[in-house]
Amino acid sequence: MITYWLWLINLKGIGPVTIRKLVDRLGSPMAVYQASIEELQNIKGLKLGQIETLLSQHSLESAQRIEDYMQRNGINLLTYDDPYFPPYINEFPGLPAILYYRGKLRTLTSSIGIVGSRRCTAYGKEVTADAAAFLGHAGMTVVSGMAKGIDSYAHTACLKAGGYTLALVANGVDICYPPEHQMLMEEIVESGAVISSYPPGTRPRQEYFPERNKLLAAWVEKLLVVEAADRSGALITAEYAMWFKHRVYAVPNSIYSPESLGTNRLLLHGAEVYLGPDQLLKKCKKEDSNNSLLKKPQKSKALKKQRQNRCDSNKLQEQVILDRLDQVQDINDLLDVCNGDISGLIELLCRMELEGKVSILGQKVKRLSEVE
Repeated sequence: MITYWLWLINLKGIGPVTIRKLVDRLGSPMAVYQASIEELQNIKGLKLGQIETLLSQHSLESAQRIEDYMQRNGINLLTYDDPYFPPYINEFPGLPAILYYRGKLRTLTSSIGIVGSRRCTAYGKEVTADAAAFLGHAGMTVVSGMAKGIDSYAHTACLKAGGYTLALVANGVDICYPPEHQMLMEEIVESGAVISSYPPGTRPRQEYFPERNKLLAAWVEKLLVVEAADRSGALITAEYAMWFKHRVYAVPNSIYSPESLGTNRLLLHGAEVYLGPDQLLKKCKKEDSNNSLLKKPQKSKALKKQRQNRCDSNKLQEQVILDRLDQVQDINDLLDVCNGDISGLIELLCRMELEGKVSILGQKVKRLSEVE
């Protein structure tokens, strides 16, 4: 059956929404492979180009090569209909329908994400290690991205506590990035799992990280942002988590620390103040909304004006991008919209994707109305 999954996910123009639709309707990827033109035409929303692809691309040679490689390297496939696949990810059809992993999956438990700056401070390390060890002892799943800094401390502390941790990466699970985390990666594989939406052999690229961050934000029930610069991947992850209506906690820190600009900004815009790891285990109480100490402070006129100006600027940038997307564009060709700031551009594009305006496909961007 794995062969047919690999065949299906490698078909050009067949994305996660269509994969779920096809398999739900026909019962299995093998049934999709064997489907007649009449069966495919009866599936609502399936486009002519997709039907032609499904009927004409019937070679299994490439899929079998990938399967052989996966078997030799201990790589497994996690499909959206598997009991180990987080069901809430399926609530957002645009998220991956198939994932690759190395390691051991276990029955789903509450998952807490811990992310933060690569250039973390001693304070950030201490907060991270304390939280991850606490969660590991409590039997919670600690999820992070295996990056330098906060991510690596979260995985390491959880493992030392005898806990279970998942690393979601922006490359193939057969590739270690950063390279110096090879030993950490093998320890995670031994006691947890390394997971990716990218096939084996995929090298990390800058545009893959926002997609990884989106998956991480969807996977977890709560997200702890320990430290984050003003523009960082951790902030993108937090924005996704808020969009998915998951609880986001941010660690308060000095207003003079560059590693805290992002987390302090998250607190300003609705994240909860993190004061200790026991918060990550508590459920939201209805009476909290009636507690005056927990009510959000009223924003000053100056702050409201500042936010409005930023919102207006973002809208202008969005419109410029949309005007250019009469055809597919390379991300780098849109850099001038954000004055050469690639992080700012990716953050803007990710927000537009969440709002249903565009789709990011690797290095390319196109209007959502054009997505098949």
